Amino acid sequence: DMLCRADSIGVFQVESRAQMATLPRLKPREFYDLVVEVALIRPGPIQGGSVHPYIRRRNGLEKWQHDHPLLKGALDKTLGVPLFQEQLMQIAVDVAGFAAAAADELRRAMGAKRSEEKMERLRDRFFAGMAANGITGEVADGIFRKMIAFANFGFPESHAISFASLVYYSAWFKYYYPAAF
Repeated sequence: DMLCRADSIGVFQVESRAQMATLPRLKPREFYDLVVEVALIRPGPIQGGSVHPYIRRRNGLEKWQHDHPLLKGALDKTLGVPLFQEQLMQIAVDVAGFAAAAADELRRAMGAKRSEEKMERLRDRFFAGMAANGITGEVADGIFRKMIAFANFGFPESHAISFASLVYYSAWFKYYYPAAF
């Protein structure tokens, strides 16, 4: 309840204005909600247009379906919205036919300096793979646009889980031991 009210000053990772604006809208009720909260307010998901659709879907305000059925395996857990680097690697495998090594190359490109340049070099291979799976036009463009947005920093899920643990511990101390906190 404290986090849902955005009473999070001093709480690790959720005291920024953007996080505090998101907490009452996301209404975290279980641990994985904190994982999503931590991952959602990052440049990659923000620039990829993931924040508002995820919150609307999470709150039952927006019906959704995957842009293409091949996205189901990678994106079901996050309501069709890419939030984690591992999801983008899985999209590369499922949608564009990348081998695991090529998907790892994509992951490294996402996290590297000048990552947008490296991602652009993978563009032709990615679009060729999507075309081979019948994904073209606006749907293909939208999928790749979200990939490029993650080149501007999206979390691995494991990192978000670790940070969410620290959010929970910090919030617990703030609530139960405010003077010591």
